[in-house]
Amino acid sequence: MIVILLFIGAIIFAVSMIFMRPSVSKDIWVLIGLILTLGSITLIILNYHSHLGTVEENSTITYPLTSSVKGQKVLIYKQLGTKSERIYLYKTNPLNKKLEKTNPANTIVSVKNNQKTNQLKITKTYRVYPSEELQILFGVASKDHQFVRQHYQFSLKPGWQVKQIK
Repeated sequence: MIVILLFIGAIIFAVSMIFMRPSVSKDIWVLIGLILTLGSITLIILNYHSHLGTVEENSTITYPLTSSVKGQKVLIYKQLGTKSERIYLYKTNPLNKKLEKTNPANTIVSVKNNQKTNQLKITKTYRVYPSEELQILFGVASKDHQFVRQHYQFSLKPGWQVKQIK
């Protein structure tokens, strides 16, 4: 819709500048076209740069956590380049043979020890439009329900260890 307003503003501005004779009505139509055009461009830039019109929405899912290594109480991670970049390998189902892993590119990971239960809480953050009017206005310019980041929170019982693998 915002692109349509931009197009309409540009047409009004161009037609009134080219085809209308000098008068007060020409000045008004030029001003209306200019305001629509510049206003639409400003809104598109603000939506693209600072996500104008969107709010962040969180969704949280909690899973039971089982040991990464059979027979041990351990959560393992693999170190990447620096100290803060780690890939955690975990299982949420003891019947699964394959370990799941975190993505350090868009993920924040925290490990809490000495908790009551072993669990993994995954909180995903999305940008959404709070109203249908904003969705209609900016629907072409940007996506609704855009993924922003996720947070993995590992809660471990006493006696569990966090170990590095190579």
